Amino acid sequence: CIRDRFVLDQAETFAARLRKEAGDDLSAQVQEAWQLAFNRAPEKAEAREAVEFAKAEGLPAFCRAVLNANEFLFIP
Repeated sequence: CIRDRFVLDQAETFAARLRKEAGDDLSAQVQEAWQLAFNRAPEKAEAREAVEFAKAEGLPAFCRAVLNANEFLFIP
């Protein structure tokens, strides 16, 4: 599906930006992702879980999860 490919491409692009701006440190990448996507720092538990997820699934999968988060999709 074109829509699915678009999200995968955007996740890859987001991951590349995080690598460029935050380096290879997953914690720094998570902090940067939260700032860019949600305009806030992650809470301790969010950061810990995000780093664990990124280690297990990879940075592009983490970025896809961020892009699909309710907080990113819906403005309160």
